[in-house]
Amino acid sequence: IASYHDYVNQGEMNLLKGITAELMTDGGSGVLVVDDLTDTGKTALEVRQMMPKAHFACVYAKPKGVPTIDTFVTEVSQDTWIYFPWDMGFTYQEPIAKGTKG
Repeated sequence: IASYHDYVNQGEMNLLKGITAELMTDGGSGVLVVDDLTDTGKTALEVRQMMPKAHFACVYAKPKGVPTIDTFVTEVSQDTWIYFPWDMGFTYQEPIAKGTKG
């Protein structure tokens, strides 16, 4: 799910890739959902509607997003902007999974 379309302003939620029916069995029980950051929690809430029994974890959590997840590593202030390496290209960057291996 993408919500930051210009890397500045959060907009509408766009589902980029669906979830297989197998993972949604029993509301996602036994599934671990991992995200790099929860900002407002809107993305986690979207996924929680699809998989209410999944466990939600993230690396960084902002105060507004904390109630929407189960586990996080580090809490940062709501006004902190975190620059991830995969967001640092000056132009569109192909996902690592689409690149060649070795």
